[in-house]
Amino acid sequence: MKVSKGFWSISGPKSINVKPSENVKIEIKQYFQPLIEDFKSQCIMKNPNKEFNYLIDIYSKWNRNYFYFCEKYKSESENRLSDEFEVKFLRLKFIEKNLFELSYFRHTGQWQTVIPFAMTLEEIKEMILSNPVFQPIG
Repeated sequence: MKVSKGFWSISGPKSINVKPSENVKIEIKQYFQPLIEDFKSQCIMKNPNKEFNYLIDIYSKWNRNYFYFCEKYKSESENRLSDEFEVKFLRLKFIEKNLFELSYFRHTGQWQTVIPFAMTLEEIKEMILSNPVFQPIG
């Protein structure tokens, strides 16, 4: 009888998921609210073409230790699957107090981390404003 031999290998340190406090969540949401309001004024049309899906809202929300930028679309076509749906387009992973990892949602359905190290909120905001990939499609 043949026995397979297993072996041990060295792996890197486990990533620790630190959950932000409610106060930190509120601070971060308030920090990005002016940016979201600016996106709303630029991307939401007053009279959209209702034959296609159209953007009705841009907002942020928390889920565990991730902060998401989201778009809400409305559909009025006859063959729609649902009346409204949400698309998350940007994600910040909370590392610690003012450090985050920035990811964007790719057309492949995968989250792509932009830089594999943590950045401050100011650096992330600057990166969002300077690169249209990180902005809502509208």
